[in-house]
Amino acid sequence: MPVRAAQRGQALVFTLLFAAIALVMSLVLYNSGKLATTKTQLQNAADAGAYSGAVLLARDHNFAAYTNRAMVANQVSVAQLVSLKSYVDDAAATHRRMKGTAHTVAADTIPYSIGRIPWTIASALPIEPLAAAYDAVAPTAVIALDKLIAIMQLAQEAHHDATAVNVALVANQVVKRNDPNAGISMLSFQTAYTANQIKEWASYTTRQHANDATPQADRFANVVVNRESTDELVRKRGNTLVASWESLPTEIACPPPSIPIFTLYGFHHDGGTILSANQKRWMALDATQGAGVVICETELLIPFFYLLPQDGPGGSAGALAGRAGRYGSRTGFAGNPSETRNYGGALNGLAAIPANARYRRGPGASMDANGGLQDYYRDVADTAATPANQSADLNGAQRPFTIEVRHEGSTIRTSSKVLGAGASVVRADEALKGDTLRALASGAAYFFRASKDTSAFNRAGWQRADKRTEMANLFNPYWQAQLVENPPAALAASVVAP
Repeated sequence: MPVRAAQRGQALVFTLLFAAIALVMSLVLYNSGKLATTKTQLQNAADAGAYSGAVLLARDHNFAAYTNRAMVANQVSVAQLVSLKSYVDDAAATHRRMKGTAHTVAADTIPYSIGRIPWTIASALPIEPLAAAYDAVAPTAVIALDKLIAIMQLAQEAHHDATAVNVALVANQVVKRNDPNAGISMLSFQTAYTANQIKEWASYTTRQHANDATPQADRFANVVVNRESTDELVRKRGNTLVASWESLPTEIACPPPSIPIFTLYGFHHDGGTILSANQKRWMALDATQGAGVVICETELLIPFFYLLPQDGPGGSAGALAGRAGRYGSRTGFAGNPSETRNYGGALNGLAAIPANARYRRGPGASMDANGGLQDYYRDVADTAATPANQSADLNGAQRPFTIEVRHEGSTIRTSSKVLGAGASVVRADEALKGDTLRALASGAAYFFRASKDTSAFNRAGWQRADKRTEMANLFNPYWQAQLVENPPAALAASVVAP
């Protein structure tokens, strides 16, 4: 037989062997690529879920910060309403004295008519009706604001509890939107590890008292009475009322042969509002004292003067939100600004006589017996903590939110699922623990407020007025979210989880 005929068909053997090897390699590459693609998609879904969970946690802290600020603003509004009641009641009492016989006769006879124009205008103002109308509605407004503050306190707690309950569920929804075949390990890893993380996050902040003898209560009260929170109306009402005259005296005031030189009459007013030492009462006091002088000159050009005492002991008014009773304090809460002491200086100023008389009588009926700082607010649990710096790890991010995401192998279209038993020689199951792909991801909420200023709204643009670094708190909404490294304990829990 010829040699060539004997060798005929041998190339087919090598071709078949090469084809078989190429097929196996193709299946391996297909399985590897499919697993790698699915793993990447799964990790992206896990990252998205963890980040969304961290965003939810940050939003809860920011919600608490916004409601804290709203409660502070409403509490300052209560102080303003209390201040206005005391002020307008004192103004009404002063207006009534202005229209009395002694003041009327003096104003009509001592200055020339052009000099008493401010007095005439002030006398015609409807002060008493306005004061009566305000007195009728102000207590209702104070009670409404105090109840609104209490509602905000409840909203903080409801939002916080709802966040702790729903954060894993929300993260799972985000995972499924990114990978419909994936989901959080709700029963194994989530129960054993994630739930404990959420519990730790939930306890990072707590419901603090706002009106007891604790540093946490002082912390809230100091924000409320701070100069940047309250205005001059609350702290020190030292403006002088416009009712006055300033003129050359008439001959009745300086009868001949004396020579009229000058006459002046006006009211001095002082007032202020303080938060009581136990932080459960807003107390306001206003006092007004009228005084005047007439200056004449003898024929020998020797000046002399006499005082106009027609305002007598003067007048005063007070107001209160909180438990009824006497004032009981001249300075109140230690954090009250210094200008509020002695009720804006009323007790030791030019209106001290009527002010001290009012202090002895008390502020009068309470606008809200449950007034003063309301009971609670939410803040970080350890308000005395002083981290070494403002890094995320030390300001909230040390409590990450970790999820384990699974993608069941039965939904991964490897060669055996595409070709059936014919491709069983190359299987991907051995690469999957329990025929399941897994991915871990961690996110965390952290507080950051920079101390450098730029015009951009970014980290460098958030700045405290005093240039100081601010650590984690729930008074400013500067909580953000970020992905973080998976904690070693999470890796260990994922390994042992079924």
